[in-house]
Formats: sequence, C-alpha cells, structure tokens
Amino acid sequence: MFGHLQIKSAYSFQESTILIQSLIDNAKSKHIQALALTDDNNMYGAYEFYEACTKASIKPILGVNASIMFNDDLIHLLLYARDDVGYKDLVRIVSDINLNENKAITLKALSNYRDHLYIVSHEYEDRLIEQEATSKEDLLTHAQTERPVMSFMKTMKSLFCASYRIMIVEDGIKGHSLRNQTLIKYAQFLDIPCIWGNDVRYLHSHDAFTLDLLQASKKGEVLNKDHEPLTTDRYLKSEKEIRELFSRYPDIIKNTEEIIDNCYGSIQKTENGLPHYKTPVGDSGAYLRHLCIKGLKQRFKNQPITDDYKDRLLYELKTIHTMGYDDYFLIVFDYVQYAKKHGILVGPGRGSAAGSLVAYCLGITNIDPLKYDLLFERFLNPERVSMPDIDVDFQDDRRDEVIQYVCDKYGHDHVAQIVAFSTYGPRVAIKDIGKVMGIPLPRLEMIAKMVPTAPKHRKSITEVYSTSASFQDMIQKDPVLSRLIAPMSLVEYLPRNITMHAAGVVLSYEPLRDVVPLVIGPSDMIMSQYSKDYIEKTGLLKMDFLGLKNLTMIDYIMKDIERKLGKTFSINTIPLNDARTYHLISRGDTTGVFQLESSGMRSLLQKMKPECFDDIVAAIALYRPGPMENIPLYLEGRKNKNNITYLLKELEPILKSTYGIMIYQEQIMQIAQVIAGFSLGRADILRKAVSSKDESMMAGMKEEFIQGAIKKGFKEDVVTKLYQMIEKFANYGFNKSHSVAYGYVAYQLAYLKANYPLYFFAAILSNESGSASSKMRTIEESKRYGVKILPPSINYSYSRFMVEEGGIRYSLVSIKNVGSAGYKMILKEREKGLFKDMYDFLARIPSLSSKMLESLIDAGAFDEFNKNRAYLRKNISLMMEYIQLGVDEKPIFEEVRENKFERLEREKEVLGLYISTHPIVYVKQKIKHPLVNLVDVENYMDRTIPVVCSISSVRAIVDKKGREMAFIEGQDETGQVEFVCFSNQYERYKNIFERGKTVEMNVRVQYRDRLSLIINQVKEL
Repeated sequence: MFGHLQIKSAYSFQESTILIQSLIDNAKSKHIQALALTDDNNMYGAYEFYEACTKASIKPILGVNASIMFNDDLIHLLLYARDDVGYKDLVRIVSDINLNENKAITLKALSNYRDHLYIVSHEYEDRLIEQEATSKEDLLTHAQTERPVMSFMKTMKSLFCASYRIMIVEDGIKGHSLRNQTLIKYAQFLDIPCIWGNDVRYLHSHDAFTLDLLQASKKGEVLNKDHEPLTTDRYLKSEKEIRELFSRYPDIIKNTEEIIDNCYGSIQKTENGLPHYKTPVGDSGAYLRHLCIKGLKQRFKNQPITDDYKDRLLYELKTIHTMGYDDYFLIVFDYVQYAKKHGILVGPGRGSAAGSLVAYCLGITNIDPLKYDLLFERFLNPERVSMPDIDVDFQDDRRDEVIQYVCDKYGHDHVAQIVAFSTYGPRVAIKDIGKVMGIPLPRLEMIAKMVPTAPKHRKSITEVYSTSASFQDMIQKDPVLSRLIAPMSLVEYLPRNITMHAAGVVLSYEPLRDVVPLVIGPSDMIMSQYSKDYIEKTGLLKMDFLGLKNLTMIDYIMKDIERKLGKTFSINTIPLNDARTYHLISRGDTTGVFQLESSGMRSLLQKMKPECFDDIVAAIALYRPGPMENIPLYLEGRKNKNNITYLLKELEPILKSTYGIMIYQEQIMQIAQVIAGFSLGRADILRKAVSSKDESMMAGMKEEFIQGAIKKGFKEDVVTKLYQMIEKFANYGFNKSHSVAYGYVAYQLAYLKANYPLYFFAAILSNESGSASSKMRTIEESKRYGVKILPPSINYSYSRFMVEEGGIRYSLVSIKNVGSAGYKMILKEREKGLFKDMYDFLARIPSLSSKMLESLIDAGAFDEFNKNRAYLRKNISLMMEYIQLGVDEKPIFEEVRENKFERLEREKEVLGLYISTHPIVYVKQKIKHPLVNLVDVENYMDRTIPVVCSISSVRAIVDKKGREMAFIEGQDETGQVEFVCFSNQYERYKNIFERGKTVEMNVRVQYRDRLSLIINQVKEL
C-alpha cells in the first residue's frame, strides 16, 4: 500500500498551505491509498481528516509532529497511532504538550507510550550531523565513531525498541541528500529501519512561494522582491515520483509500506461521555421526575393539572430515561437554577428545547409547549437517537460566571470550551502577505478595502480581480503585487489562528485529557482541539452557554425602573396583550427590538399589523431567506380569510393559524401524523430528510407517506400533491419552538420600548457604548420620543448611560481614553462630595493621565463649571503646577477664546459623534435655498430633493456589468442615512466621495423593499 507519512496541513499555522479536503481530493486523483496527518503539536484537523479519508476510501493514519525535550534540546518526533489505544495515547501526548508551560514533554514521558505508537525521528539527526561534520569524506570515514548522532540513535533504540524508525526526508534542499547517505549508514550499522518522507507542506510545486511568504509573515520578516524558494519539492508526490526518488533504497520503500500496513488507529466514540449529576436523594431518573412534578404544580399555581399535561410529562420523562439523558437535564437544570438564584437573567428558551414540557417544568425554559403546539419530538426523537441540545441564553455580561460555576462543580479537568478558527479572509491575506514583500501598509489597506466583506456582498480576491477593472489595474501596475495575487488568493481560505467558540462548552465523565486533545485558549481557558462540528461525534456532551446582550439590556432596564420608580418589576410577568406594544410593533417602530429591527422586518410588520403574540411568532419565522417567498401568500390569507382553501379539510386545524400555508417545521410533522399516520418521531425523520435533501431517504419516506395516507382513505393523487408541497416548504420551514422563544424576547423589548422608552434608550446606549454609529442612530430615535441626551458630567455621569431628570446622561466610560480604572477613581472620590470646579477636581485626583483629562474636557464633562473647553485645556498645566507646589491661592488663569468648529471636532474625536450640536448646522445656515433634513426624507417619496450631509463612509462594489458603484453613508444634525450611487454618477463624482467631506446632493427618494436614496448630482461644500 502506497501512502505519505509526513504531511502538515494548514492547521500547522503558517507552516503549510494544505486544506484537508483539498488534500484528500488531490490524493484521490493520484491514486494514493494512505495518508498520515502530522501537524505540529496539534490534532485540530484529525477528526476532519479521519472522516474525509474514510469517505474517500483512503486509509487515514493518525499522527502528530511532537515537541520533545531530550537533555536540553527541543527535538521533534513523528508519532503514529498503531491501534485505537495509540490514538488515545496521541490525545494524551498532544494535551500534555499544550497544557505544559514548556510546550513539550520529556523523552522519558514519551517512552511510556511506545507499545501502541510508532516513533520516528526525522530532523534531530540532521542537526547533529550538520554540527559535527565538515565534509563528505569526514562523514564516511568516521561513520562508526561514537558521535552525538550515534549516541542519540542508540538512546532512541533502547527506549523504543521495535517501535523506533528513522525517516529519510528528500525535500530537494541542497546538501540534504549527502546527509541522508550518512544517516542511512548510521542506521544500517545500528540495525534501525529507515522509512521515507517528503515533508509535504503544499499540494503543488508552484505553492512553495506561498509557503515562504507565510513563514516569513509568522517570523515578522521581509523578503526580497526577487525571492525564490529554497525548494519546490515539498508537494504531494505520486507513487511513481517517490519510487524514482528512492529507487536506490528499496528497503526504505518496503519499510514504509510496513508502517502503513500496520497502522490501524481509529477515532472511537466514547461510550461514557455524560457526567453523573449527584442527586440529594434517589437516582437521577427519580429525582428528575420529582423536580418535574413539583415544577408542573408551580406552573399551574396549585390549580388542577389537566390530563394532557400529565400525559405529556410522563411521556417525555419516559423517553428521556430510556435514552439515558436524565443526568443531562439535571445538569442543565442545575446551572440554570444557579444563574437565577444569583440574579443572572436567563432567556425564555432557545431552539427546539422550547418544545419540551420537562424543560418548562424545570424552569430551563419559560415556554409552555402545549399552549403553542410545540412538539417534543422536534427536540428529542426516540426514533432518531441523537444527543439532546439545550442551548441557554444568559445576559452577556455575566455568562462567564455560569461557566465558572460549571467548571468548579464538575472539575476543571472535566470541563472545557471549544476551539474555533479564524481564517485569513481576503483583507487580512492582502495585508499580511503584502507586508512580507515590503509593500507599505497604507497602500495595502487601500487595496484590501476594495474587496467587499459584508455578508450580502462578500467576494473573494479572485472574484474581485476578475470583475473590478480598477482593482485589476492597481494590481497589474505593480510587478510585486502581480506576483502576490495568486498567493493571496490561496491564503485567504487558510486558518490563521485559534479562537474560542462563542458559546460551546464540553463536559465529560472521564478526564477530558483521556478523550480529546486539549489546548489553552486565548483567555487561558482550556479548550478541546476538536471544533463544534466534530466534538459531539466523539460522544461528549456539548452545551451552548450563549451571551445575549438583549437580556443584559432587559436586566439594566428592570434595575433602573426599580431604582428610579421605586417599584418591583419582573419582565416575566408582563401581559402579552398590551395595546401600546402592538401599536408600536404595527407601525414598525422596532429599531432596537431584538429580531424585529431590520428595515425589511419593519416593513413586514407595517403590512401585517400584529394583533397578538402568535403574529410576532409568525413574523420571526417568515422573515428569513426562503420563507420570505411565502410572505405575499400569508398577507393575502390574513387579509381575506374567507378565500383560504385547503387541499384536505384535515389540514385546516393545522394550517389555520398561518392562513393556509406551511411556515413551521412542526406543521409538517403534524401533517405527516394526521394524514399519513406517522408517529411524531417518524414525522421528524421525514422533516429532517426533506430539509437536508437526503434523496435516498426522501424516496423511501415519500412512498411510506403516500401509502400511509392511502391506508387512511385519502386519494393517491391528492396526497402526492400534498407531499410535493411538503418537499417545497420543508426546505424553508422554520422551527416554531425557536420562533416562540425569541418572540418572547422580542415582545419583552417592544413592551419596554412602548411603556418605558426613557429606560429602553438608556439601556441601548449602554449596550452600544463601543459603536459610535449605533449610538448616533439610537440618539436620533430617542429624540423623536422627546428624550433629551444630557452631556457627560464629571459630577453626574456613571459608567452606563443613566436616566436623569427626564433625560439620559451620557456615560463617562464611553469617552475615549477614559478607562475602567480612571472611572473608578473618579467615582470613589466623588462619593466624598461633588467636585466644585476643575481646580478642585485636579487637587483631589492628581494622578489621572493628561490624555484622560483632555478627553474629559473635550467631551464636555467639565462644562458645568462654566468655563469654555479651550480655557481648561490651556490652563490645566498651570493648575497642576500650583497643586503640586501646595499653594493655597489659585493662580491667575489666561482667558482663551474658543473656535466653535475646533471645539466640535474635538468633541467628536472623543465621543465618536457630536452631542452639543452638529457643525453641518453652520454650513446649512449659509445656504439660501430650502433643504430637506435627513430625518424627513421618507416624507418625499418618488421626489428629487436637495440634502446636505457629511460623508461617514463609502463602500464601493462592482455591479453586474463589472462597473463600480457605491453605497454612501451620510449624516446631518438630524440623522444618518445610506445613499446609492450608480456607476455613471460614481465615475463622475468618486473623487468627492471621501469620509469627512461635506456635500450637497440632489437625490431621488424611492422605496423598493426598503428606503432607497439615489444620487443624481453632487457638489462639494
């Protein structure tokens, strides 16, 4: 069997250009029968590699290039799993290396694993030979002398016996062939088998230059513009090429085949992945039942419990117990209870878990599944065994407390977060690779910005190069850039570094070190090296602890209401029929409301005019790619209920609430149950098959559905048509459980906005404190509600935006250069008494940095002392001098006249926006003809109007004809909007469109799904 034993993938960051699937495809095309993945001290790609090889009928060999301490030297050895135990050994070794401060293990520690691994040295002998030898003659003459290289090889043989091999690497580098001859002689003398290697780092020889660029970037080096690779031989060679390369050494080829034949390591699913929950009494099943019955009584508030709830609870408990998930539910219950007891806001539910009555009784969710026709089988299907998946939302500023609780409870060696990977992407690829060749960073940033990265407009470097004439022209004019375009296009798809999955946490009964490879993540939290796509396949329990900023907002608002209005307020007890709330939603006034704030969603809400909570649930399900196609049908049915027809009368109870069309996945399951006699478990399998377009499964399910319906007395042609409808809609059907759960959060925020707007806007501004554009939009909207934004105040501002005397006081920490430590110093001193003036402030807090002081002045935090900002900036040094000298009398300060434009620009610099007034007001005052404020443009539909604005951003894209057009964001004192500039106008005015410029424009106001302002004429002011 022919195969390669030395391959690094792109998961050896900046040391390879190989993506796993590309490797498999290339190997398949060359009829390579086996591959070994040997990344540097990691197994990030092991599961992906193992699955892809197996699918392609290529033998996967699990390996690693491990860092080992030998005496005082750091060496690298290739390790291969000979069997399943060997795979587990690799997991432990890789974990120990990554969790060790030295990022290596000792040779002695490695020797404990020799029985189930092949240990192959491949680079240290080369180093030793290079150090000790001066010529070929010297090497051959003294081949049998006890030299360091011989000593090392003897040590390895004595420690690892028959598991030890020496790899002869032919990589095309000058001088390596001579060293290989010497190494082979040493190995023959010591009777150590040799195998061949090719140190594969790229798939094609022309990618060698890209590898050099990556390695130079990693080291922070700059290459010569004429740089050529030292070798281009580290590509994936065919069997014919390798046999020619090692034709003089048939034994080496034979020894390599022997290793390949004898490696059978596989990734086995752990059978005991779930931790046990320690119950106060009884076993897990009994305790779960006890908690659920108690919880159901509390939900019914001691009223008689109806049979449908009793039956559903017993069914769910039986299913959960049979599937072995009692502990799972208790674990989730436990940390949710911890959060609630410690005042951490928990979401009402998320995903299909909202369909579980057990979750509702335990307080994991706050959604009554029977009330909303939610199905348990959509969450946990006894006929399709899979791990349950309860994702829980927590307020994002306290999520880490819950994770810490879980770590403390189950032990840090049993809990880990999950790795994720940051890919280069086009812009970083351009900058990182360009820097290596000495291209100035400003030029690289200009080029990078020409590649659109927004989700709806994302393009690769290759796509932009082939469609944008200006981008292509810029590249072709520069010989260095022309040479780099191919490497950049390859690098953009590669992983650049590890990061941490935003929500995933993995729990294990066994110590995780024995189950999955581990690594220390960016925040010093231990992480699994297998990503979210593979971790559950190992049999481990993955739970998502999601931080939802909207819950943090709700928490802020509740606490502010209690503090300011002196009344207890609970978001979970608000009425779901509040008229103000539905009036707000119906007019599309949902900016800042979770799930309902996009312009398209607001347009849908204006057409729907929601009257009840179910309408909000439907809107959330409809306004998604795919389901959007059904919006006209839904609105027509909603408007003319008498015109709705049903293919079968039995469909009416299922589809009546959605006006005759399928919106929810649960409806498809109910149809399969009622029409074809499917169990709900079987119906969920149908739902999954159709949604995933599994053609082989779909064919069988179709026949089963039709025959089941015929048995129930339905006509074949009618149920065939019904099945075709299911096939069409199932692909787009939305999970109703998730829609209901998030509908609750949406309604809660809409209720708060409608009934407590002051507190709502204060919370949004606090939540958006890092985004100037978001803050500006929120401030604009708050003004329409009559809310006054009060400037920052050294005496009255806090870390958050706070409600104060009918207005909202600006936050101190939202000022540039005002950090948490500085704020705490101010707050601590202020608690002793308000500051009387600037001099008093400096005398009491003399240790603040000059940068922070100037930022506070420029933001207007000292305006209340009735001195202009230029005066304070001018005299601050004199004040500090007198304070340091301990002089009792204040000095005579120099009066300073203030420039209003400079004052405003300094204000914007530290706040990100203008608070006191907008400089464009002064520009508008000089224009004699009428202008339209940006906040009012919607009132001029299908008309051309004059506007004056300051340009905030310019986003150029390529239209369908390959010509450049742009989206221009502009702002005035009333608001911020986006303009569209088509190719003809953009070509004419593109030199004017620069951030910060003030322009007058004639624009056409249109509405196509959303407001569109089309630029006709532009004049720079």
